[in-house]
Amino acid sequence: MPPAAHRLSLLLLAADPERPGDFAEKLFEALLDGGWIAQDGGPGPRPLVPGGFARARLETFDSVHFASSGQGGFAVRCPVTEQNVVSGFNRALEAWRAGAPRRLACVCGQAHDLIELHYAPQAGFARAWVALVDVQGVELTPEAYAEAERQLMGVRMVVRRG
Repeated sequence: MPPAAHRLSLLLLAADPERPGDFAEKLFEALLDGGWIAQDGGPGPRPLVPGGFARARLETFDSVHFASSGQGGFAVRCPVTEQNVVSGFNRALEAWRAGAPRRLACVCGQAHDLIELHYAPQAGFARAWVALVDVQGVELTPEAYAEAERQLMGVRMVVRRG
């Protein structure tokens, strides 16, 4: 497990992991145009995160990536029974990374897409995200959240250390 870091990043992902990366690109552009992010990637004149952030950047990938806290040790629970499924999740995640479907044969008897599982802290899957680096808060302002919801057609926020 990587050492704990004091710096937090807030990742803004589309709730649907199959959304193309251009949804995150459009969100980044909307945050620039709306004055939440400056042209150099720094904070704009409109508050985006309570307390501010150091830098915003767009991260895109050729395929779906898993986003988590980056520190390990998070809880994963069945969406039906809330039973702990960490061990099965770890195997399913590795299998997915090796090319298997993004599914967990759950202890509840159902098969779940890994995106459906309940993570604490929050985690998710996406083809791209907007990363707000060195945030001082882990929520967006209400106006920025509404814009992220609109642009991504559903937003998932993941807090990452480092």
